[in-house]
Amino acid sequence: MHNLRKFTLLLSLALFASTTLACATEKAAPVSAKAIWGDRAEGKGYKIQDKVETEGVYRLYVLETRIGSFSITSDALLSLRLDEYAAFERLMDDSGFAHFVGSFGSSAIAPLKFGGQLLTSPVETAKRSATGIGNFFDQLSSSGENKDPERGSFMGGVLGTDSGRREVAAQVGVDPYTDFPPLVNRLQELAAARGMGGLSVSGAMMAIPGGSALPSMTATGTRTAVYTASSVGKAQALQDELRSKTAGQIMRDSRMKLSALAGPKAVDAIMNNKIFTPSDILVIAIALEQIKARNTDAFLMRCAAVSDRTGAYLRRRQAEMYAGLHTTLPIERFFEASGYMVAQLKDKRALVAMPADHIFWTERNRDDVARLRESLAKLMPDIPRGKPGEPNKMMVITGDYSPMAKTELSKQMWEAARMTLTSDTPPASEPQQQP
Repeated sequence: MHNLRKFTLLLSLALFASTTLACATEKAAPVSAKAIWGDRAEGKGYKIQDKVETEGVYRLYVLETRIGSFSITSDALLSLRLDEYAAFERLMDDSGFAHFVGSFGSSAIAPLKFGGQLLTSPVETAKRSATGIGNFFDQLSSSGENKDPERGSFMGGVLGTDSGRREVAAQVGVDPYTDFPPLVNRLQELAAARGMGGLSVSGAMMAIPGGSALPSMTATGTRTAVYTASSVGKAQALQDELRSKTAGQIMRDSRMKLSALAGPKAVDAIMNNKIFTPSDILVIAIALEQIKARNTDAFLMRCAAVSDRTGAYLRRRQAEMYAGLHTTLPIERFFEASGYMVAQLKDKRALVAMPADHIFWTERNRDDVARLRESLAKLMPDIPRGKPGEPNKMMVITGDYSPMAKTELSKQMWEAARMTLTSDTPPASEPQQQP
């Protein structure tokens, strides 16, 4: 009887301990937009709604503008939208376009929206394109690759409207294939006007304040390794390519890069997903080309599965992160585990890189990490065991971790690190310790 009572007591204590461990979670706390973004929280024609909710990984924003409100998920996408909205406001202020409309009336623009430039001298129009008459035939040969009219039309690409949009977008530093509605419309209007009368955007618009900088990362109270790498999407060579080539040319070049890394099924899957802009696909292709990892097919198939703009942009950022980290943490292969895109390093450790804003140890995150741990145990039997308490897995995000999340990840042998993507050209740096 005594032994039975002792056994029952021990069992109760074990159940209590396991229950306590299972309940060791936290709620994701809302934050102030002003505290995150500082002066960028409000600007000309816009304001970020101050109370910012989070679902435990990404922040959920409401961007209020004079033309409507936009729901935006993640710091990365909001930073992009702030830059695009600043460009939109500057393009709305452009006196050259105002003078054009005042002189000819807005009705003069309408036919050009559907037919590209006036077809009075197509050869002369081609001569005015970014790279001249030689590029005209390359546009013709690549037009079949671009099957989506929203990615730039064939006639618009050859005859000038597409070229005009790319030129205007380049001058204000935005993606010519943006899906941000107000900027899309404005670029189309200016491209049409440019095709009609050689309209140019004033040089004062060249620099957009803010420069895609993400908000400052909040301190966790624990030391965290921070990696710094240049952004593929901000490289000057890529910007020049977006400016000088049509959507069809970009898609064709991207397909060639990806086809050297993965099979036709995976390549077709991402190329046919219209959620991705030509710029997205080019950035992903260049990033993966820099890595040249085995099983790139897995990464492409994971990209192809996204169904909204947020997911597409975050996959693009993830590709940039892996490319930047590859310089100091050589990647051997990609694979999917419990919904996560994982990279196996050459030293056999697991690396998970995500453009996450702030990871809290919520119940959902705790369960997701537990499932990921189980999957990795099956998929990576050769993962280093190391010394007790020594991390054999890495998680790298662009944001930060709550103290509880960092502590709990450490218990499960994860090294929790952070990363900054810059527009500079130096390769990824060795990690620096920050408090």
